[in-house]
Amino acid sequence: MNKKTDIIAHRGYRVVAPENTIPAFEAALAYQPDMLEMDIHRTKDGHLVVIHDEKVDRTTNGTGFVKDLTLAEIKSLDAGSYKQPIMQDVKIPTFTEFLTFLRDINFDQTLLLEIKTDHVSYPGIEQEILEMITSFRPKYHIIYQSFNLETLIRLRKLDAHVTIAALVFWASPKVYWLKIRGIFDYIHSDIRILKKKPKMFWWPNIHMRIWTVDSEEDMRRVFQAGLKGMITNQVALATRIREEIQGDRHGK
Repeated sequence: MNKKTDIIAHRGYRVVAPENTIPAFEAALAYQPDMLEMDIHRTKDGHLVVIHDEKVDRTTNGTGFVKDLTLAEIKSLDAGSYKQPIMQDVKIPTFTEFLTFLRDINFDQTLLLEIKTDHVSYPGIEQEILEMITSFRPKYHIIYQSFNLETLIRLRKLDAHVTIAALVFWASPKVYWLKIRGIFDYIHSDIRILKKKPKMFWWPNIHMRIWTVDSEEDMRRVFQAGLKGMITNQVALATRIREEIQGDRHGK
């Protein structure tokens, strides 16, 4: 098998460190995944921060929507003690801190950046993200993804050359039509829906990556089918199974 399936570390390596924090990204990179996946929201006072949920309740000792909290309030929260093993002095990183981390370690894989506009509106966030990325002049590749198709359309209008993926549970005719029109380059679909589809949908597909693939059984099906990539929380397991099925540790 010549084509390797990309392994994408979901919010870093969140099984062993608090998700979307610098320790989680460091832990993931120890296994050299093909991509790091992360999420962006915006604070009340206009700062971009790396966190998955619209609210801070699940992943910190605080409460409330990110959009209603200032950066100072966000930075006062403990993002490490909610999870075993407990990690001390872990904070929600700003997008600037995250990009600085990637620059400092000479990151050379791919960044999968999710813009979290599917439940909360952040007017102008697409341009802010692009401008921040430009200011760092990264040498690594970036794929922008979102469940919000309007966000993807705005991204394409802002920059015709960026790489974009539509996050979906399963692609609708509208999604395929937008892909044909060139609004985005890839479709990232839910493994739970794919498992219900006939075998023909498991054929190698140059535009489809799957989320979130954590069981060994599902991983084996994805690797055996040669799909383009999979987003996973189980980075070490995925690395081992890909080596067994596709012949090496890294999908280069």
